Amino acid sequence: MRLAWAVLGAQVVTGFVMAAVFGATMGWESSAAALFGAVVAAVPGLWMALWMLPRRQQVDASTMARAFYWGELGKLGLTVGLFFTAALLFGQQFLVLLGTYVACLACYWLALILTR
Repeated sequence: MRLAWAVLGAQVVTGFVMAAVFGATMGWESSAAALFGAVVAAVPGLWMALWMLPRRQQVDASTMARAFYWGELGKLGLTVGLFFTAALLFGQQFLVLLGTYVACLACYWLALILTR
């Protein structure tokens, strides 16, 4: 669970840094879009971690696979819903939002590199 919280923390920090950069260069609307991009990246990942980590004690492979698939379905649904909301709220700043989203997703790779 520690790694999940570390990834979440890195995503939050990345989101705030991106929001500060975009806010300083493009205005507060872009800053808000960047923060929402971090939310779109962090919330589904956090949900998946909270869904799967308590179930890792189960030894039955079919139960674990079923939990994983339901977790991924929930993560996908959250991501689609948040992106739909983002398009409605931040249509003019969608590239800023998308750039921050991609930067926050890179935190998974950073965590993988730093822990191996």
